[in-house]
Amino acid sequence: MSFVSLDRLVRTGAVAEKDAGRVEYLWAEIARLKKEKRAFIPAHNYQVPEVQQIADVVGDSFELAVKSRNIDARFVVFCGVRFMAEGCVTLAPERPVYLPNLQALCSLAEVDADELAERQEFLRGLGRKFSTMTYVNTYADVKALSDVCCTSSNAARIADRLGTPDVLFVPDQNLAYQVAVKTRRMYLPPPEANLFDPKDYLERIRPLIQEGERQGLAGNVFAWEGACHVHHQMTVDDIARIRAQDPQAVVIVHGEVRPELQRAADQVLSTAQMAKYVETHPEARHLAILTECGLVVRLELEHPEKQFYKACRLCQYMKAIDLENVYETLRDEPAERRITVPEGVRGGAARAMEKMIALAR
Repeated sequence: MSFVSLDRLVRTGAVAEKDAGRVEYLWAEIARLKKEKRAFIPAHNYQVPEVQQIADVVGDSFELAVKSRNIDARFVVFCGVRFMAEGCVTLAPERPVYLPNLQALCSLAEVDADELAERQEFLRGLGRKFSTMTYVNTYADVKALSDVCCTSSNAARIADRLGTPDVLFVPDQNLAYQVAVKTRRMYLPPPEANLFDPKDYLERIRPLIQEGERQGLAGNVFAWEGACHVHHQMTVDDIARIRAQDPQAVVIVHGEVRPELQRAADQVLSTAQMAKYVETHPEARHLAILTECGLVVRLELEHPEKQFYKACRLCQYMKAIDLENVYETLRDEPAERRITVPEGVRGGAARAMEKMIALAR
């Protein structure tokens, strides 16, 4: 991101005035330690502005996975959540990766690998020709069971290139819907969380599969029963309220919001695509961005000439990282904050992530 002055962060309320001196000190110390220790700091789009300011690269999970792979650094301090740090280790295991706060987790990533294996066996028993496509918002043991990974920015492109009619999409049910729409597959809603019953599930999805065949669709997307707790809270009322307030606003939502919001929006984009849209559409001066508030705060700072609206929801996990724990991690390189992936798991996860990078080109 372009550099935003500390004065501006204070004036806009992104940093409290009483904290400005400490922020300035930490910025200087982090810059010094980063140079002395040859450290690399990637930061996700949802991180707070003062953390994004000290990062070497700011982006979505796909951008960070690719850019963290081939870097000239002794170690990485990952300003994101645990699955992202695991992805960095998976692709470059020779370089230590630290997570500044071990509470930076992700509710969406909590998928049981044994349950995934059970679902795969269920689909094989039905004779389905499918690929398991795993969102990067998962841990390495689940990635290792998948054929390919994806992010919200490349999910549809990768699904189009898999070569199988059916896709088992894990774990975000709402992004699964977006993949189905964009690849002309039938969306098969997930079972209730923790209530998978093969017989009941088959009875629910069989009419949909038959309808897809009648329509000549390319196949099916079997959705897992997960959802991002931040995006899943958003409602069509959020969009209706914004449109009533400003009919000129371009409404952009993330692919993790519910299907009814995706249908009501003007654009469905990843965080990186949202930032690019704002940058490349100067005529769009009024924009509603429905995603975690961290990205919108950044866009407001970078584009003061535009009016932004947001259905503000915060991710407690992304906000677990602050300048203090980044500084402590750089200074001390604490062993307990180093993220590791067992080699037996890492190999399978790396295969799925590398296939994502290859198919996304």
